[in-house]
Amino acid sequence: MNAKHIIKLATQAFAVVGAVRAFAKARHEGDKLKMLDAGLAGASIVVTVAIVVREVRAGDTTSRVVELEDAS
Repeated sequence: MNAKHIIKLATQAFAVVGAVRAFAKARHEGDKLKMLDAGLAGASIVVTVAIVVREVRAGDTTSRVVELEDAS
């Protein structure tokens, strides 16, 4: 797992907190459209985490890090 994966997972962890709060607020207000929006945000988080897990398991070799060779 490289820094890209760690950053994606950390970002999604913060997004979960936001989605849960939005859902709780919408539920308290009884706003079904906002509840749907929060639910879809949660689904998006699940999909993103699944993609990251798949990349980690596959040993993502498409890293854009450039390795310099020693010229000596």
